[in-house]
Amino acid sequence: MSGHDRVQLWDKILPDQPINNDHYAASAEAYHRLLFQEIVRTSGLKVPTEDFKLELSDKVPYEAMASSPVGLRFLQLLVKMTGAKRVLEIGAFIGLSAMSMARALPKGGEVVTIEKFDHFARIARNNFNHNGLGDRITLMEGDAFAVIDKLPKDKPFDMIFIDGNKERYAHYFQALEPLLRPGGLAVIDDSLFHGDVLNPLPQSEKGAGVKAFLDVAAECKDWLRLLVPISNGTMLMIKPGA
Repeated sequence: MSGHDRVQLWDKILPDQPINNDHYAASAEAYHRLLFQEIVRTSGLKVPTEDFKLELSDKVPYEAMASSPVGLRFLQLLVKMTGAKRVLEIGAFIGLSAMSMARALPKGGEVVTIEKFDHFARIARNNFNHNGLGDRITLMEGDAFAVIDKLPKDKPFDMIFIDGNKERYAHYFQALEPLLRPGGLAVIDDSLFHGDVLNPLPQSEKGAGVKAFLDVAAECKDWLRLLVPISNGTMLMIKPGA
């Protein structure tokens, strides 16, 4: 029996699995660095501190909380491919994802982003203005559910990006679904939550919250959806009815 006869469906999900990587000849330790460098080189990416004029937080390093340049470009591609004009984001942090998506919007487009903590909201606003994107981004400060209740119901969003409190992911999705237009795209970040969702019982409250959302997503049988194993996992879901 040849090696290919023994290949299982799950053997070909990731680029570093043996069946997808059998011509790689450098060290295992160097693989992910080299992979990142090649993605950056061929995709024309810059690290965020080179791509934007950034004010950073002295409380949390941006590398720990913000998306990588790969994830930011992925969001831009989603905005472009869907033709989104109105985007809603839950969780602004210092504004990197909002700014990346705003750059991909057509003329007259808008990103509405919600941030609970005033420390990050202040930094995000400064970053929007320093990068000439303040006219494309509206930052609403406060608890996401309180802000969601105030959003107009007659101005649906084309795309929704959820990256807030992991414990409440399922509630975010359920609250935001009516605000997403038919045919619109929901993007849910950190949907593998450091592998915790793969445990029979998640080991953290955040992992349990993300798992609860995935259970909801699994029942959305009329939504076209895919859990993409990029970075910490991204769930893509297209609302039916277009």
